[in-house]
Amino acid sequence: MYSYLQSCWLQNSMQRSLYQQSTYYPTMMENPDSYASSGENSFSSSAGDHDDDGSYSTEDDDGHTSSGSDNDDNVGIPSDDDDDSSTQDVLMDDLMDDQEEEFSTPSRRKSLIIAALMVLLAGLVLNFSYVLVQLNNIPEDVDTSRPEMNDGSNALMKNNDNGSINSDKNNIMNNIQSSGYNEPKQNKLVREKTGIYKFTGLHGNKYRGGGVLSDAMIEQYEEDGVIVFRNLISSKLLDKLDEASEILVNEHQEKEGRKKRQQFHMVKNHAIFLGVPSTDKQSCSSSSEEGVCIPKDDETETDGAITDDDDTMSAFRHLAMYSKIPRVAASLLRLDELRVGGAEHLNLPRQLPDDPEPNHTIDDSINLRICRDIFLTKDDDDYACGWHVDDTGFWPSIASDPGVNAWIALDDMPYQWSRKKLPKHLATDDEQPPTNQTHTAVATFALSLGSHRAPWRQEAYEVTGSTHTLPPEGFSSAADMIKRRSGKGTCNIKTSAPHLYEKLEENKIVYDIKKGDVIFHDRWLFHRTVTVAEYEKQLMNDLGESLKLERSDKIFRRYSIRYSPGSARVPPGYGVEPSVLYNAANANRTLDEIVESDGPWYPEVWPRLKENDETDNIDGLVDLVHEKMPQAEIARDERKKEIRMALKKGGGP
Repeated sequence: MYSYLQSCWLQNSMQRSLYQQSTYYPTMMENPDSYASSGENSFSSSAGDHDDDGSYSTEDDDGHTSSGSDNDDNVGIPSDDDDDSSTQDVLMDDLMDDQEEEFSTPSRRKSLIIAALMVLLAGLVLNFSYVLVQLNNIPEDVDTSRPEMNDGSNALMKNNDNGSINSDKNNIMNNIQSSGYNEPKQNKLVREKTGIYKFTGLHGNKYRGGGVLSDAMIEQYEEDGVIVFRNLISSKLLDKLDEASEILVNEHQEKEGRKKRQQFHMVKNHAIFLGVPSTDKQSCSSSSEEGVCIPKDDETETDGAITDDDDTMSAFRHLAMYSKIPRVAASLLRLDELRVGGAEHLNLPRQLPDDPEPNHTIDDSINLRICRDIFLTKDDDDYACGWHVDDTGFWPSIASDPGVNAWIALDDMPYQWSRKKLPKHLATDDEQPPTNQTHTAVATFALSLGSHRAPWRQEAYEVTGSTHTLPPEGFSSAADMIKRRSGKGTCNIKTSAPHLYEKLEENKIVYDIKKGDVIFHDRWLFHRTVTVAEYEKQLMNDLGESLKLERSDKIFRRYSIRYSPGSARVPPGYGVEPSVLYNAANANRTLDEIVESDGPWYPEVWPRLKENDETDNIDGLVDLVHEKMPQAEIARDERKKEIRMALKKGGGP
C-alpha cells in the first residue's frame, strides 16, 4: 500500500509541476514549434481543430476536450528528428529527483497516510447515509401527525404548525398535477402470483392513498370490487393486535365457552373504543370544600393515565384511524378527487396559470368516517353465512351510500389452490397441494369478483333482503320488520336462489392469506366464509387417499373496518344501531350530523384528524365510551330480544 501511495503521489506531483512549468514558460507552451526549430524543444502541436499536420480535438458529452490525430504522425511527444534531449525530458528528470526526495520525508508520509484514512472515512459515511435512506423508505403504520395527503395526488392539503389547513389553492393544484399516477415500480410494489400486492414503500409523489395506489390499480379495483395488500401494517403494530385479540378471545372463552351452530365463534363490535382510559372524575359523595371534591381516605384516586392494558387494546383504534388503511380507503372511493372539485381537475396541465386565485375549490365536507368495526373469530364450526352483502346490522347506512371494507387477517389463512378461470390480470397456474405433508384446514374468506356490478345483483339483493330492499321510511317495530322484509334471509342464497349461487361461485376468489394482509373490498361485493369443513372437502377431492389431514382447534381471527363518507346516512326507523338507541333523534341523520351533535360515534379518519385528535383525546370520546355506549348496549340487547320473539311468532328466517 505504501508503494502504491508513493506512485500516486509522484504522478500527481509531476502533473502539478508540469502545470506550474507551463505557467512559468508561457511562450514555450503557446508556440512550441518555434522552440522546436531553434533546438530548445521538440514538440509537435496537438491543439486545435484539424491543424495542417492532421491533429484534431474532440469534446465529449461532459464538455471535456481530448486530442487525437488523423494519421500515424507522433503528436504531443518528443520529435524523432532531434538527437538532443528535449526540454520536457530534462524537466521530468529533475522533477522525479525532487519528488523522490520530497516523498521520503516523514512529515510527507504522515500526510499521505492521513489523506488515505480520510478517503476511507468518507466512503464509510456515504455507505451509512445510503443505509439510512433505505431504512427511511420502510412504511410506517401509525401516522399520528397526519400531514394529510402528503403522498402526491393525495397531497391536496398541508397542515401548518398549529394543525389548521393551508388552503393555498396554487399549492394544492401543484401537488395534484405533479402526481403522475404512474404504474407501480416492480421493485416497490409487486403483484405476486397470488394476486396480492406486496407493499415495500413507494415514492410519495407518484401514488395515492398514502403512497400505495396508482390510477390503474383504482380502476382495476372498481372493476373487480377487491384489491389486496401485504406489508401495509408494521410488525410492531401487528404484534400489538395479536396480543389484544388474544385477550379478547380468552375473555370470551372464559365467559361463553364454545357454542355450536354459530356463524362466528366471537363477534366484538366497536373494537376501536377499547383501551380508552376511564374518566378521572371523582365522586363528591363524601365531602367537598368550596366546590372541590375530596375523596374518602379509602377511595382510590385515578388520574386517567393509560395503563399497559389500555395501550394494548388501543391497537385496534390505531390501526383503524392512524394507519395507511383509511387513506387507501379514501382513494378507493375517489374522495381525494371529490375534495378538490372533481376528477376532471386531475387531467389539467402541470403548469398553473399566473392567476393567484385559480378557480379550484376545496370541499371541506368531503371526509371519511368509520361506520362500523368488528373483531371476528371463526372456529371449525360448519355453520357460516353464505354469499351475502352486509345488512344494516353490520353496515348502518342507507343503500345509496358507498363504502369500503378493510378486512385484516390476524392469522395465516393459507389457500393452496388457484381459482380456475381467473381474469387475465389475476390468472395463475393451477396448483395441487403437496401430498407429502400433513394438511390442516383453515376457516378463511371468499369473494365473488365483479358481483357488485353484475346485471343480476338486484335479484340477489331481493333474495337476501339486502339494504337495497328496505322501505325508505324504515320499519316501525320488530313485527313490522319481520312482516315487510323481503327475501329468505341474508345468508341463504344457496337454497333460495341456486342459479345465483352458481354465478357467484363461478367468480369466486380465495386469497392465500398471511397474517397482516389487508383485503379492501367494495361494500356491495358479495362475500362469504370458507369453513374448515369446506376446506377439508377440497383437500380430499384433490388428494384422495393420500391425504394426511389434521383438524386443529385453532381460532382464526380477523378484524373488519367499514369506512363510509361522512355524508352517509343512518337508516331511519326501527333497528339496533347504538347511536340511535341512545338518542332516537339520530335516526336518518348523516354520520357527520350525529358526531357534531352527539359525540364521536363514527370517528373521522380522513382527510386529517383535528388538532386534538392526534392522540386518544378525541372530543367526547371518554364520555361516549364510558357513559353513552354502555346505555346503548343495554338497549341493544333488549331490542335483539324483541326481534327474536318476533321471529318465533312470525316464522321468519
